[in-house]
Formats: sequence, C-alpha cells, structure tokens
Amino acid sequence: MKEFSLNLNRHCLVPGLVLLVLGIIGTSIYPLLVGETQTLIDSSSFMNLLIDEMPLAMLIMTLLFAPIVEEFSYRSWTMKSLIWKYFSLIAITAYTYLALSSIIVTCVAFVILLFLFCIFNGDKQKDLIQFLRILVTSILFSLAHYQNESGWFSVIAFLDRLGLALIACYLALRFRFIYAILFHFANNLLAFALSYFFVTDYTFEINDETHTAKLTEISMFDKEMDHWDDGDIVYTGCLPVVAYDLNWGYEYQNDQMFYPLVSRYNHYCYCATAKDSTKPVHGRQLFDEFLQRTNLRLDTVIPEKIYYLEITDTSRLVEIGKYENDMGNFVRNLRYAYGKMFVIDDGAEDIKITNTKTSYWLIDMENLVPHLEEQYGIKVEERDNKDCKIIYISEP
Repeated sequence: MKEFSLNLNRHCLVPGLVLLVLGIIGTSIYPLLVGETQTLIDSSSFMNLLIDEMPLAMLIMTLLFAPIVEEFSYRSWTMKSLIWKYFSLIAITAYTYLALSSIIVTCVAFVILLFLFCIFNGDKQKDLIQFLRILVTSILFSLAHYQNESGWFSVIAFLDRLGLALIACYLALRFRFIYAILFHFANNLLAFALSYFFVTDYTFEINDETHTAKLTEISMFDKEMDHWDDGDIVYTGCLPVVAYDLNWGYEYQNDQMFYPLVSRYNHYCYCATAKDSTKPVHGRQLFDEFLQRTNLRLDTVIPEKIYYLEITDTSRLVEIGKYENDMGNFVRNLRYAYGKMFVIDDGAEDIKITNTKTSYWLIDMENLVPHLEEQYGIKVEERDNKDCKIIYISEP
C-alpha cells in the first residue's frame, strides 16, 4: 500500500477555498431561493445580553477575542512544541462540550484527539496523521459554530466554516501561526461589515390619534440617545428583541411562547408615547403595528418536549428573596433565558413569588432542574408535547 503523502495545497488550501466560496455563495442565494432571510440564533441568554445591551462588547468579542482564542484552541497544535498539542486537546474538548452540550460527542472527540496529538506522534504515516489532525480539528471547529443558525442554512454555514478552518490550518502549517489569526480576524471583520453596513432600513415614524411611535437605528458606538419621558415606552436592541419586548403586553399564555431569533449587529431604539396619558396604548396594538411596519416574520414550531413546572412547596416561593414577581412572569423569564417551552398549571400564573435578582442564564439547563426544586420548591418534569407551540420572531 502506497504511503500517503500530504500536499497542503491539494489537501488543505484548495478544498478550503472551494468550501469557503461555496459557503459564501450559498449563504447569499439561499434567502433568495427559499424566500426568507436567516438570522443568527443563539440560545444563550448571556450572548443575547451582549448582543442587545452591549453591542460594542459583542464587536470586541467577534473581532478580537474570537480569532485569538479560537485559533489558539483549534490551531495551536500546528506549532512544534508538544505543549501546544496538549493545550489544543484540552481546549477543543472544552469548546466541543460548551457548544454541543453532549458528553458522548465530547468524549469521542477527546479520544480521537488524544490518539492524533499524543499517541500517534512518531514518523510512521506522519503525513496521514497530520492530515487527520487537520480534518478532525476543522470539523470540530465547524461543529462548535453549528448551532448559531437553523435549518438548511446551518448546513451551508457548516461548509463555510469548514473551509475557513482548512485555510487557517494551511496558513499555520505553510507559513506561521500568526497568519491563521490574521485570516480569522479578516473573515470576522468582513462578516461584521456586511452585516452592519449593508442592512435594510427598517426605521419608521407613526403619528395617529392615539399615540406616536418612532423606530430609529442607533450605532453601537452611541453613548447617548434622544431623551424620553417617564411615560414613554422605550426598548433598544435588534428588531426581533424589540418586538419581543413589545409582545410582553400580551397576557401570559400557557400553550404558546414567543422567542426572538437574534441578529447580531443592527441595533435600534423604539419609542412610543400615548397622546392621552389616561388612555395608555396596549402592548398588543404596538406589537401588531411593529410587525406590520418592519415585516417581521412569525414562524410557529411545535416542540417535541415541554418542561412542566409543578409547585410542591408554596412557602418557599415567598421566603427566598425580596423581588416581587408572579409565576406568569417567572415562567416567561425562564422561556426567554433558555428558549425552552416551560408550562405551569392553568390558573397558577397569578401565584406570587419573591426571588433574588440572580440571573437565570448563569445556570445551565442541566443544573436548572435541581436548582428550581431546591431553591423554590418547583419540580420540573419533561413531557411529550401535544398542543404547545413556540412562535419565533425573525427578520424578513
């Protein structure tokens, strides 16, 4: 059997360029073919906080933090020192678990990387081992970003990032590791420029008999915005998040939840004011009006599972903290933080609850279930779903 000979141009650069170009073309024409625009999804409420409330921090993470940290994690093994191979082994394993939340996939990835980095480290079939390192780390890099999109768009984006990873490996092995970081930075900078500077103008102004409303685009570098009065309804963020906040005017419904599909860079300020302070404008009216003016989409999905909340100890609902709430808002906060369909018994939404101001997104889903039972006396049971639905709010 002929020994495999690694050619970085043929096995790394060319396939990487092909996949990257196909990915760019695919992400460009996919919305035209299916008649929709894909928005970036992130189920992490911590990331949503950065995107909606601290866009400058999101920009820094995208342009500086991500290229440096991700390249050291996924490509530092290309440097000669054995220490960097151990570092990549640990970093990629951690990234895989954090991104996919699958112990099985993480363990499989760890075992494969352990063999490629530490065990198969001799001269025998070294080109084949090097090629497998390139291929496996590139696939894991692309998988770590897989959940940032939905549907078939995620498959196209997977190929795009696989191409990016292969080219970064080529640059690190053929030249120097620093070129992989610079290439990653240039790619993210281009994506940011396309997303931020070439977005559709959704701004509008309304002035009718009952109220005025205005949607203006704001820069992530703006430190101050127009002044508003205490009676104004004001929300900032990307379009789906502003719509979601307006949707808070709807009464709590146990069988459906709204969830915004977050887009990263376009940032808006919405302000509505009732002309007669004794006749406030209902959130339902503003939400429907906002959808009509911006052409936001509502996509209904029937989830396979729901998370049923059962109150087992009502005394613990009022002893845990000092911030007054009710179960309806409590459940809505859980839904927004985790993107899951939490439900409670009919009529239980008005039960009062006081809690600490601890943010739920600091607790992962795996630890949330015991946390709710231990701290609040709320039992969580996963059930098959029949009637509940999730309504995603996305850009047109």
